[in-house]
Amino acid sequence: MEDSDEFYTRNNLASWDEAAPYHAAVNPQLEQAVQQLDYNNLNDDFNALVDSYSPAGKSVVQICCNNGRDLLSVKNKGAGFCLGIDGAPSFIAQAEKLAALAGHHDVEYIQSNIYELPEKWLHQFDVAMITVGVINWMPDLDEFIRICASLIKPGGVLLMEEIHPVLNMYEEGEPSYLQASYFNREPYRDDAGLDYFTGQKYQAKENYWFQHPLSDLFTAAIKHGLVLEHFKELPYNIGNVCADLEHAQANPPLGMDLAWRKA
Repeated sequence: MEDSDEFYTRNNLASWDEAAPYHAAVNPQLEQAVQQLDYNNLNDDFNALVDSYSPAGKSVVQICCNNGRDLLSVKNKGAGFCLGIDGAPSFIAQAEKLAALAGHHDVEYIQSNIYELPEKWLHQFDVAMITVGVINWMPDLDEFIRICASLIKPGGVLLMEEIHPVLNMYEEGEPSYLQASYFNREPYRDDAGLDYFTGQKYQAKENYWFQHPLSDLFTAAIKHGLVLEHFKELPYNIGNVCADLEHAQANPPLGMDLAWRKA
């Protein structure tokens, strides 16, 4: 089996593109929802974090934006020019439709493999944003963080809401249970589908995800000139993965919010 970063990324983007119609089918109300002036899809803690950095009037880029609903949420806070980047053309098409329905004309979406991002976007943004379910799809976390940092102007910020890496040790079940090493370096392969809303299984194009310990994330951020300003571990479900653990007596961290400033 081929095991290059390009192989993993190519397969992951194809699998996510295949998943787009499944996501649209379980969210039929979204087209109506985004037309509300106060539409906001952000979880409470991340919403508060975004607000603390006063996005009004600032340029914002969302990396791996999916259908753009989170970027529209920030745009509704008064953000300036907004750019969404995703490698799956079907999700970009959904995002463009939602932005048009919301009446936003200074929101742009581009289809791009994040590892091959056009240089024209470097150092253009006050705020870069990552929301749930991105970094585990990145075979090269260090390079991914370098690219994220390169999008931000000096003094700008990177805001991240992500699944906590401890959660990747668990296998879903009734109840969910410990299964994998926190320090596993081998990719996880799956072809059962990416419908994380309903959990529906379908024969999907194979995809690969990766466990990245916190030490890898923090080291990459330090290496690429990002200064940590906020780190909060979350006890509740933010990604529809092993959601039962939110109510377990031995409740592990399920999510995390982070903010870095570019030096």
